[in-house]
Parts: sequence; C-alpha cells; structure tokens
Amino acid sequence: MKFPKVIGRHELRNAAVIGSVAGLAGVLFFIILLSSMNLTTEQQQQADSGKANDEVIPVQSNEVMEDNSSVVFYANQYGVFTSAESAQDFISEYPVLNTGATVEVDGKYYVWSSVTTTKEELILSDNPTSFAKSFKFTGAACTEETLKGLPKLLESNDPSKFYFQDGNIPDNIPQDWQSITSALSSFSQDLGIARVHLIAHYFEKNDCMKIEF
Repeated sequence: MKFPKVIGRHELRNAAVIGSVAGLAGVLFFIILLSSMNLTTEQQQQADSGKANDEVIPVQSNEVMEDNSSVVFYANQYGVFTSAESAQDFISEYPVLNTGATVEVDGKYYVWSSVTTTKEELILSDNPTSFAKSFKFTGAACTEETLKGLPKLLESNDPSKFYFQDGNIPDNIPQDWQSITSALSSFSQDLGIARVHLIAHYFEKNDCMKIEF
C-alpha cells in the first residue's frame, strides 16, 4: 500500500504565498470593478443632471409688455407742506399759483402749478422758486378699466382727448371727467393745468390710484 507524500514546509510556504497573491489579486479586481461601476454611475448622473439643466433653462422673450396703467410725469413744484392749511396759505400769497393745485401724498402736501409729460415743457419760476419734480402716476391696482387707463389718457397732448364737444364722450374716461374739464376750461386751456387738477382729483378720490416718487 502506498501512502500519500507528506507535504513539507517548503510546499506549505509556497502554497501560502500563492494563496495570498491570489487573494490580493481578487481584492484588487473587486476594487477596480467597484470603482468602474461608481464612475459609470456618476457619469450617468452628470449626464442626467445636464439634461435636466438644459430642460429648465428659461427662454427669454424679446417681446416687451406695454404698461398702459403707469406713466411718468413732471410737476412744476413750488413747495412741500405738512398741512393743507399751510399749503393753501402759501398759494394765496402768490397770484401765479391761483390755478395750481395741492396734492397730498403720504401725509405731505405738494404745491404744483402744472404737470407735463416731459421736463422740457415745464416753465419754471424764480418768484416763488419752482423746480421739476418727476413722479409715476399709476392705476395698476384699479379694477375699473377707466381708472386703470387714466394715466395713459393723461399722457396725451391732444386737447381733443381732454375736451369733448357736442357730448361726444368716449367710453374710456371716468363719468365725472366732462364736468371737471368743463370747469377747468372756463379759466385755462393749458393742458398742464388741466392735467394737474385731474391727477389731484382722481388720486384723492380713488385709493387704487398711486403716485410714486
């Protein structure tokens, strides 16, 4: 009977080395495989993210929406007062202000003689001193269309847009417009004077009308 050959120390050492090398190679292969999978996943995520970013990029429109409810005007301003009485006392001292108006904005009383659509149209005064005061008149908060479109209507320099003959009153103006302009025409045909009184009137009577400096 033959017995199996006894394995010596040398053979055991070789086997151990081979086993270690094989194990290390397996670990390295696993690490490389795992890294490759992670890299592929990251690349896929980046690609998906890039697609998502491409999808959400807003397209800017070259079209500009026209705002018919707000217009910038220029007032010929003579002073600002803390009370209506003080403003009225100031106006009474100067005949040039007899056709002017007082406009209350945020508790302050502004004395204006006229309102124009451009700064160059204003005729400034030296006695008393006046200066150009720019402001935006807006009806954006108004639900009534005649009030919302009022600033745009006041922007016109065409007298026929302010004064109407033979009762030919358009539908896009407030109901009391005709009575106000008729009264104004009795002492002045100046559109700047008409404009300041119309702004003062509709701003005071309608909370939705705003004046912004």
